[in-house]
Amino acid sequence: MIPPALQLLALAACLVITAPPGPAWADRPAPAQADKVNGFGKLPWQSWIDPAIARPRPAPQRRDRIVYSFNAPSRGLMKADLELSRLCRQGRFNQLINLHYRAFGPEERPFGVAYGRMAVNLFDPTRRRDEALVYFFKGQESTNCTVFTARQADLQRFYIGP
Repeated sequence: MIPPALQLLALAACLVITAPPGPAWADRPAPAQADKVNGFGKLPWQSWIDPAIARPRPAPQRRDRIVYSFNAPSRGLMKADLELSRLCRQGRFNQLINLHYRAFGPEERPFGVAYGRMAVNLFDPTRRRDEALVYFFKGQESTNCTVFTARQADLQRFYIGP
């Protein structure tokens, strides 16, 4: 057991050691206050206030790719699907990225391509896709969206690999 006099002496020594020095403590400037605007301060994690804190992200980069090149007009290879065209106009059967994959025939404007297998580049919440088909989109970003279909096995000879 420690005698009470020794306890008192140890407490006094701790207070003397931890006390701040007098003159240096007085010279210290007051802490900076946050900028007050209508009672709200600027918080350090609000990076949208000052663009120097967090630079804006660059635009996403993607490489468009031609996947089918037909040697004859595509009308003989594809057939229009009226039900899928109606869903396309309603925004329920579309390409995720318009014209990310492309196909075209001679003197034709490019078609957007989406694959039924694994739903590559295809937005299909109603699950209308067929794994054996390839979907071609004409005018997706308009009210005249038309979806054409063709069997993937029939299109193999026109496929352009990576």
